[in-house]
Amino acid sequence: MSKNNGKFDLVFTTIIHKSRISHGLSNNDYCIANAIYHLSNNPDSKFKGWYFGKTETLAKMFEFSRATAYNCVQTLIEKGLVEKDIESGFLRTSKLWWSDFVNNTIVNKSKN
Repeated sequence: MSKNNGKFDLVFTTIIHKSRISHGLSNNDYCIANAIYHLSNNPDSKFKGWYFGKTETLAKMFEFSRATAYNCVQTLIEKGLVEKDIESGFLRTSKLWWSDFVNNTIVNKSKN
């Protein structure tokens, strides 16, 4: 993702539909979670392991409404796929996201 004149240029989001469906996520939920995962793993981040931007920024990245992005984050928290630090408001994906979406994909690819 790059930022151009205040707008984000999205190249693509790969959606693992089997995992998405098994967790009852919409495509929008998945996009938000995937962005949180990648942004929280930025090696140059001041806050390693956390997405510290605004939910409105996530909404702008995908041209979602602000309410849609907030609802997605809330859904992801309720499903245990995203964690929110109460004091800072920072977000990160959980171990469940890692095991069911990231690592599961790596394991499945290695079996082929």
